[in-house]
Amino acid sequence: MIDPIIKSVTVPLTPQEAFDLFLSDMDKWWPNESHSVSGSKNHRPKLVIEPFKSGKILELGTDGTQHIWGTILGWDDGEYVSFTWHPGRSADEATVVSIQFSAVKEGCKVNLTHGGFDILGPQADAISTSYLTGWDMVLGCYSRSAVSQIAFA
Repeated sequence: MIDPIIKSVTVPLTPQEAFDLFLSDMDKWWPNESHSVSGSKNHRPKLVIEPFKSGKILELGTDGTQHIWGTILGWDDGEYVSFTWHPGRSADEATVVSIQFSAVKEGCKVNLTHGGFDILGPQADAISTSYLTGWDMVLGCYSRSAVSQIAFA
């Protein structure tokens, strides 16, 4: 069994603001050019999250293509979200990401857990290893966006 990946970042926002930035404004900070199914230097797809249980996480290409990245499993506005995760793979190969947003003195601590890699069979170890650094990069983009929100407020 492959252990889940656990990452955290603290951002200078309230839990509700941090939640909204992560989910409602994901398209503003997610590195679409490098971390998407169809993105490239010249093609930046749009990300859309349907904000409810059973809602989809979608990548919409400028050419009209649509890729489903996952499905919302749990949604507690401002506090918690959980979703299946399978960008570029079938839903049968979905892992699970859960994110908790908690108030701390400095703002909001965002705890991300990504598990369920065993469903990927022989590729599980390599894919989970790639997410170890992938989530660091993605959460770095998220954190910089949170800080810039404060700087321009």
